[in-house]
Amino acid sequence: MIVALSLSLAAWVAIGVAGPQQAQAQTKNPRLHDYLGTWNYDQPDRESMRNIAVISCPDASAGCTPGPALEVPQIGDIVFSKAADGGIVGHTDQGCTWTFAVRSASLELDSPSQYCFNHVIGSAYTITKWSVTISGNREQEIIEAVSHQPIGDYAFVLEKGSRTKVTGHAWAQARKVFPGTWQYDASNQQSRVNILTTRYTGSDPKITAVQGLVTFTSSRKNTMTARTADGCDWTFRARGNTAELEPARQTCETSLGTVTVTFWSIASDGTHQASVMAGVDERGGTFLLSVGSLTKH
Repeated sequence: MIVALSLSLAAWVAIGVAGPQQAQAQTKNPRLHDYLGTWNYDQPDRESMRNIAVISCPDASAGCTPGPALEVPQIGDIVFSKAADGGIVGHTDQGCTWTFAVRSASLELDSPSQYCFNHVIGSAYTITKWSVTISGNREQEIIEAVSHQPIGDYAFVLEKGSRTKVTGHAWAQARKVFPGTWQYDASNQQSRVNILTTRYTGSDPKITAVQGLVTFTSSRKNTMTARTADGCDWTFRARGNTAELEPARQTCETSLGTVTVTFWSIASDGTHQASVMAGVDERGGTFLLSVGSLTKH
């Protein structure tokens, strides 16, 4: 927010003090090393649209099906590291790698059209714009992309991306926002909230509502344990507001067979959780929960 001052620029100059524009010009732009490290998405918020991506069909001629836009919370982390060419490489928790150029005041996607097949969600996308700005340990970003779905190409836009840099182990915050018992919110098929999609070979996808409780407890060495309604325990590395399955592939023997979870990322503010989960169920079906939502019980 920019606060309007009553003094004119001429008045600032007359008294020999740097005016607002001059002070801004003296502010140092971020350097390459300021971007390096791990950055967590902040808690998504549908009211302000912070970290809420909008997926829509821009044109029926693109092969997609017109309909209501889908709002998808963005969670997880990205790790920025220095590239050999002097740029920056960003590696996301869902397994995609993107290259950026360091500009005077931002990171910009370089080249401006990059493709990745995301094995977690089982589809690909091409990012055409990704602009990153930082101020200390806070980051803002804008992403424009094309989501390549089996039924056509959809526009993906994140206008208010927001992240916080992970400093140290960030274990103190994690211990405040994860432990406790959490309940899945009411499912909604239109918004995809708590809708599990399971695919079996030779049959149509099975759509089910996710229900029940998940209990998180603190463990050793910056980890959390989540116990699900089927009696399985899953281990997470938790840093700040974000917890991710570690090791990345875990199994559990249930009365119905073996369940395998291959990805599970969660953002928590202590009251609400947003999550993404993927894996293989007892019958060999691959499942995906793309918009998980839980409330502290």
